[in-house]
Amino acid sequence: MKKTLAFLFMLSLAVSSSARAQSSPDYYNRWFIQVNGDMGLPTGHLANAVNTGWGGEGSIGVQVDRNLDVSVESGYDTYAAKNTTFNATWNMVPLILKAQVYGGNGRTRPYVLFGAGAAFNSQTASFGNLTASNSEVDFLGEAGVGLSIGLSDQSSFFAQVKVEMDNTSTNYAADMPTVLVPINAGFKFALN
Repeated sequence: MKKTLAFLFMLSLAVSSSARAQSSPDYYNRWFIQVNGDMGLPTGHLANAVNTGWGGEGSIGVQVDRNLDVSVESGYDTYAAKNTTFNATWNMVPLILKAQVYGGNGRTRPYVLFGAGAAFNSQTASFGNLTASNSEVDFLGEAGVGLSIGLSDQSSFFAQVKVEMDNTSTNYAADMPTVLVPINAGFKFALN
C-alpha cells in the first residue's frame, strides 16, 4: 500500500512538473487548496447499521491546464450506529490522489473526478467504562461528477457527488467493498 501511495504521489509531481515546462496562460499551473463539507450516504449492509455520515475534506493540488486538476486529498467522515445500546461509530480518513477533468469554457463548468488511495478505517463502541475498537487500512477508489461555479479569478464554489469503494475486509465490515455516496459542497482557492 505504501509503495502504491508513493507511486501515485510521484506521478502527480511528474505530471505537474512536465506541465510547468510548457508555456501556458497565467491560470495554468496554479496551485490551489480546496475545502468542503460532506454528507455521506452508506449503502448495503452498512446502511442498516449506521446513520447518514458527516465530515469534511481538504486538498492541495495544481491546475495542470484549463481542463485538468491533480490534487492530494484527505479528510474525516464519521457514521453513528443505529438502534444500539452502545455508543458506536464507524470512521474513515481517506488519503487520495485525485484528478478532476472539466468541460465547458464559462464560469460554470461541469467536471468528472477519479481518485485512488487509502482509507484509514476505525470502529469504536463503548458501554459505560468498556470500550472496544477495530481498525484497518484499505484501498479506496472514487469517481464522481460535479459542478464548479467561478466566483472570481481566484476562487470558486463547487458541489459534487461521488461513489467511494472502500475495500474493507470481511473481518471488518459485512460488505466487500463498502460503498459510500458522499455529497460535497465547498470552495476552491488559488494560491498563486
